[in-house]
Amino acid sequence: MKIVFSMICLFVGLSTTTIANGASVQITQKGSKVNVSIDGKPFATYNTGRDLPKPFFSPVRAADGTIITRSLVDPEDHPHHKGIWVAVDEVNEVDFWAEKGKIRNSRVKIIKASGNPAVMRVVNQWQGSDGKPIVTENTIISIYANRLLTYNITFTAGAKPVVFEDTKEGLFGIRLPNGMREKEEGSVENNTGIKGTKDNWGKPTEWIDYYGPLNDKVYGVTLMDSPQNYKKSRYHVRNYGLFTISPFGDHAYTNKKQPIDPKHLKAGEKLNLKYGIYIHSGNTQQGQVAAAYQQFLKVTQKKAVTSKNVNKQSSSKNIVTAPYEEKENRIEPIPATAAGNSNDCNCCPERRSRRLFRRWRSRR
Repeated sequence: MKIVFSMICLFVGLSTTTIANGASVQITQKGSKVNVSIDGKPFATYNTGRDLPKPFFSPVRAADGTIITRSLVDPEDHPHHKGIWVAVDEVNEVDFWAEKGKIRNSRVKIIKASGNPAVMRVVNQWQGSDGKPIVTENTIISIYANRLLTYNITFTAGAKPVVFEDTKEGLFGIRLPNGMREKEEGSVENNTGIKGTKDNWGKPTEWIDYYGPLNDKVYGVTLMDSPQNYKKSRYHVRNYGLFTISPFGDHAYTNKKQPIDPKHLKAGEKLNLKYGIYIHSGNTQQGQVAAAYQQFLKVTQKKAVTSKNVNKQSSSKNIVTAPYEEKENRIEPIPATAAGNSNDCNCCPERRSRRLFRRWRSRR
């Protein structure tokens, strides 16, 4: 009897592992919304409507369906913190972070509609006051069944040179819901074990995990930097739920201890950046964040495939012309400061005036 029971347990265990390993992500597009599901259950929605100031993912769900992005309805502060987004301040003096400049989606191409990962490419134009793109963002988003998303972002300057100014307001991140926030019951921890937003804010590190309770369960979100980026990025992580990563801001993030370091692009020049975001259940250890980071490194270590290389390999009409680093590898699944501070974002007039003075002084 014991042997039979053991065999049943072994079969159940193997079946569970097989199901987990066979998990699949699906991407479907309907109008201005791109819906992402995992094994048929809703995961995230990418919004591209022309009436929106920028594209973004919202809502985004944990494995049990709990939404881990702040609601867009009646936000208590910083309404420009929308779901998961890409935006930054002061690109040729246009404040895209505070949505004073428009980021318009011009195309979504589903490269791989189903699999692990499923993959899509988005093309977003960061427009100037004349409606012409200052810079074009071409991003490959790969979505894995364990809720790891990799962003392969390529910025291409328009007809004129582009300057990404030194600012803390950017670039890739998420706004977490109340409850998960550190100012309530949330926690923040980086890859070296340093804890708290105060000691992690503005610091370069491999990854930072932000976790906290929702409906009596704990969920977490990890942001990951890539060693392939042109420089180490820093984290804008706040106790009220703002959580972003950016390479633009050495001066701002170090309280002016390091020199101002803007990033210049010539007309037509490109800049590539890679980041990861990982949605998990439990705290940092329970969510196996360190293993997820190793997965991120593995799937993004390959060189981008250029259109020339693809043309040599295939004459198919469905050619990927944008950088796409991830191939379909079998990835083992990984189990499952006060808000409204007047100096915290560039939407505040007082800070804006100081920044203009600083810019005028630096140009002298």
